[in-house]
Amino acid sequence: MKRACIVVQTLVVIFLSAGYVVRAASQRPQQATITITAALLAEELQVRPVALYQLLLVRATDTTQVITLRTGLDGKAKQGVAPGNYRLRSVTPVQLLGKSYRWDVVVTVLRGRVSDVELTNVNAIVDTIAGPKAVVREVAPEITVYERVKRAVVRVEAGLKGGSGFFIDTLGGLIVTNDHVVAGERRLSVALDTNRRVPAQLVGRDHDADLALLRINPNACSDCPHLRIAKADSTGTTVVPGERVIAVGFPLHQQSTVTSGIVSSVREHAIISDVNINHGNSGGPLLNAAGDVVAVNTFGDMSESGGPGISGSLLISSLAPLLKRAADTLRFLSVPDLRLLPTIQGPAYPLLELRAAADSVPFDAYESVEGFKAGNFVIALSTPVANLVYAKKYEDEVSKDRRKRGARAGLSEEERYSEVGTLRDWSDYVGDRTKAAVYVEIVPRQGETFWSGFGRALSASQGYAPGRAKYVFKGDLQDAQWYRNGEPIDPVIGGRTPQRIYVQDAWVEMKDVAYRGLYIFSPEAFAPDSSGAPPSIVVHILDLKHPDDRDWIELSGDVVARVWNDFGPYYTRVRPDRPFRAADAEQFKSGIDAFCAQVHCDAEENSPPPPF
Repeated sequence: MKRACIVVQTLVVIFLSAGYVVRAASQRPQQATITITAALLAEELQVRPVALYQLLLVRATDTTQVITLRTGLDGKAKQGVAPGNYRLRSVTPVQLLGKSYRWDVVVTVLRGRVSDVELTNVNAIVDTIAGPKAVVREVAPEITVYERVKRAVVRVEAGLKGGSGFFIDTLGGLIVTNDHVVAGERRLSVALDTNRRVPAQLVGRDHDADLALLRINPNACSDCPHLRIAKADSTGTTVVPGERVIAVGFPLHQQSTVTSGIVSSVREHAIISDVNINHGNSGGPLLNAAGDVVAVNTFGDMSESGGPGISGSLLISSLAPLLKRAADTLRFLSVPDLRLLPTIQGPAYPLLELRAAADSVPFDAYESVEGFKAGNFVIALSTPVANLVYAKKYEDEVSKDRRKRGARAGLSEEERYSEVGTLRDWSDYVGDRTKAAVYVEIVPRQGETFWSGFGRALSASQGYAPGRAKYVFKGDLQDAQWYRNGEPIDPVIGGRTPQRIYVQDAWVEMKDVAYRGLYIFSPEAFAPDSSGAPPSIVVHILDLKHPDDRDWIELSGDVVARVWNDFGPYYTRVRPDRPFRAADAEQFKSGIDAFCAQVHCDAEENSPPPPF
């Protein structure tokens, strides 16, 4: 009986346990599956999967239950979840073709079922992407001053030297510059802009103060602004250390340029500042924030380590004595001529056309252009094409072995030595190698003195070893005057510069200095007439070493034609609306005889003018 009771109790426990398990199983939710496909329809109905895209699946009844999903490279994702209602949300938007797409959709997942969800253009929240945020340019306040005063600042050209200058609001608008810019030069001019250059007249100079005053015809630039000279404040000062100042001028090979800086110190006659002043800035104004002139930019004390150094500007108060003298001088001076001088206009010679032109002519085509004797001088002409030909000729002669070595070593063309490989499209901004201009050099010849040659010959005839040969310059250029078809022409830039040679060894001794000339012309000076005949170009060379000589040299028709024809590709490119007429050397007619009959080349009035 007792055993029977135990059996019955065991069966009851088993039955009750089985019922609990059945009830628990009936209460547990059955798992379901959700599959997600994210894709966008792009241009031309192309379907683009939204790859590696992060989504959040949030339980509607309990937002703390969040499942993070990420699509694969095919834009699909799959996840097992409990049945119920969910929200499927984007973590970040996806961008396509200027639009932003994100999703926030309701998803119902049924027990034991696979729920497919498609995220597309149709059910996306679409926003238009705003364009790039406009850049707000912060323009320095100095530019406001520069825009107001820049036309009052001009380029001063004196022979081969150049600097800056500026109009002042006194004595009818004289131009202030540095004395070292104009010293020793007869031809003075002022470039008002890139197209207008006019003659300038020297009104006064102060060598010690390094200041000069020029004047142009008032009608040449009647609307040019005149700068005010800064006045001292109640303490008697016009500028103080720490004050911001502005420099305007034409540095190096650049057009009008503005820089600014801080006054470092004020000396008795000068302002020391960190304003960047280079060659060509000399004579330009140093302005305060009001645009008034406080000093004249004059010198730089550059760092030996290559740093910018510091700059010096002469206090404008130093100008007062010169202005006082100029007021007395002006009434005795005639008004300068009102005429435009030639300028170099147009862009640089395009490199593609330049290289093609240089490749199309042999080296010997420039033999007469490269240099020919003219009395005690040698005259050499060059153009951008000729310069490239000369460089290639030099490269061909001096680097044959080097290029062979490079070829054997397998060096690329770019790694091999090249004189002409450095030309770039920006070359025009740092020099004159590609400027559309004609350069003429007049170089004094060198030769052994008579007594040196006589003594050496005598020694040799007596059986003695000849002594050291003594050489000197045969000529010394004082000036050169140019004529085209009998009419005077002005170079764009022209002047002279010293050439020094100091050589002394066992064979030769030469210790001498003489001046050489450089004259830059617009190509139009060499243009032929309507029939293609080259013009007659005559130069009158004034030799300081032989003042009684009357050297009138006419350039040959071959030289003039070669020079003009070098610019055929240039004008074809930059002036396609005007057919280029080539010069024909065969049609050249010398004009030197008729010219000299007209001006009397040997007359006394054609002797050199007195020194400056």
